[in-house]
Amino acid sequence: MLGASDLSLGKTWIENQFELPAMDGGRHPGQGTRNALLGLAEDCYLEVIAPDPAQVLAGTLGAQLLRYKTPRLRTFAVRCSSFEDLVPRLAGFGFGHRILEMSRETVGGGELSWRLLFVSDHPYGARMPFFIDWGQSPHPCRDLAVAGSLRQITVQLPDQLASFERLMRQLDLPVVVRQAPPALLATVAGKQGLIDL
Repeated sequence: MLGASDLSLGKTWIENQFELPAMDGGRHPGQGTRNALLGLAEDCYLEVIAPDPAQVLAGTLGAQLLRYKTPRLRTFAVRCSSFEDLVPRLAGFGFGHRILEMSRETVGGGELSWRLLFVSDHPYGARMPFFIDWGQSPHPCRDLAVAGSLRQITVQLPDQLASFERLMRQLDLPVVVRQAPPALLATVAGKQGLIDL
């Protein structure tokens, strides 16, 4: 998820990196956001998320995104077929969770619906992934041009590396963890070579 203070700015940034345009996705009612998507191989995608000027932004994610001076990787999502196995794994680390039911209208007039699980009571900030279950909804990748393949997610933390690595192993996520100031990086193999986000 690439955050930007303006959707057109985020889309331009993506097109400069990948030489392919991100396609408008839709609005997230109540979140103060709208998005655009760029396809990656193996049903992955890069989401550009930005404030939606047609919504009230106060107290929403959209209001937070207004503060971004330049587009940057915000967090990452992991696709699940259900959350039943995930919840006890998280509880084993003392973490809680909340589940949101979401939907949006597509640019073509269809509707997508999905569930999100956000992990709570953890010390990792936006470096902690969130989880998405598309249920019976069509996956948005089916209509997207493929710009490359995700090669690596790297999480930088100043401390607590061992506990975060243990969590990633428990969740079967091949995330690289290294000691450095807090940051999130993604490496994508595109036609221009490796692109670091």
